[in-house]
Amino acid sequence: MKQQGTAYRFLGLNAADTNDRARAFLKQYGWTWPSISDPQRTLARRFGATYQPAVILIDARGRVVAGFQGRGTPALWNALKSKLRRQ
Repeated sequence: MKQQGTAYRFLGLNAADTNDRARAFLKQYGWTWPSISDPQRTLARRFGATYQPAVILIDARGRVVAGFQGRGTPALWNALKSKLRRQ
């Protein structure tokens, strides 16, 4: 996905399902980005995700710059888009 000339990458972090269930979920929704397994929630905790789903923006240096937990609202998604535009 590209926005305003800047490339963004997506990575799924599977902390709750088996690998097979996670792959089936991605396939069901047509999502093609990579997803990694985190059954011990090591990475989830590192980035502050204590609830699923969580959306976290991490910059190229590995710093969390924005995010939210739960389904989100249009206002939250718009706030994340604004953060992406400023990065």
